[in-house]
Amino acid sequence: MNDQAEKLRRLTRALPKKKFVHQALESSSQKCRIIAVTSGKGGVGKTNIALAISLILAKAKYRVLLLDADLGLANIDVLLGLLPKYNLTHVIKGECSLKDIIVQGPEGLQIIPGGSGIEELANIEPSVLQNLLQDIAALDKKVDYLVIDTAAGINNQVLAITLAAHEILLITTPEPTALTDAYGLIKVLKKHSAAGHINLVINMVKDIEDGQAAAQKLISVSKQFLNINLGLAGYVPFDKAVQEAIRQNQSYILAYPRSPASLRTWRIASLLGGLGQNSTGIQDFIKNIIFFFRGERPEGGDW
Repeated sequence: MNDQAEKLRRLTRALPKKKFVHQALESSSQKCRIIAVTSGKGGVGKTNIALAISLILAKAKYRVLLLDADLGLANIDVLLGLLPKYNLTHVIKGECSLKDIIVQGPEGLQIIPGGSGIEELANIEPSVLQNLLQDIAALDKKVDYLVIDTAAGINNQVLAITLAAHEILLITTPEPTALTDAYGLIKVLKKHSAAGHINLVINMVKDIEDGQAAAQKLISVSKQFLNINLGLAGYVPFDKAVQEAIRQNQSYILAYPRSPASLRTWRIASLLGGLGQNSTGIQDFIKNIIFFFRGERPEGGDW
């Protein structure tokens, strides 16, 4: 996976130039890697960052699938001005296939409108489950990254996704309440022995010192009281371009590619290729979610 990291770093280094360098990149022979983007509370910019990172990976010519799993507040389609007809719930009810609900977004990004479908996986009919897993097995060979925008806070759906993910990006801000809620989520993930490494993204920082102070608080208390070594993916500054892009039904990455928030998000995305390498693919990811909701223990798992 080191070659993936280097490809993204080359793109990042090209940002200060007048033109971006877009080069056809070789796809990885590894199975699809699942990245859960989550947060302890709402209002910290989780969805904006999940979408931005997905678009950066797609711009780098990776095959990216973005799952909107924010129950009740699913809004990636709103951010992009899309009007999906179906979502994952329709697939689970056997009303359509997985390929029928995938929406095409900018830069070749593919999007799955999640609806309330994640938790309904627990009660899926065996015949529908078999068809879904077959669809996913085929998809696993066509997708390099599955990025999941979870709901904010701590609930069973968030736990199921984050426990099954290969990497976890935990979004927070320097605000005390956001840091407290982020730590609460970390404690729960520790209790359930999350397999994915947790990497912090400190969003809406005033400056680097502000971000460093917030990150150090979480890293220190997590190490001292939970014996968890958190990673630090990076900081994203408070940037008016983010809100302006939302009003334009775009991601700030596309609307304002040279804004401070965009440049910092590119740096974060450039690290993703160098994170964990034990990818088991989308099919095992979905199976593990089903195990979680059914209260079963996957073979060799910790739940």
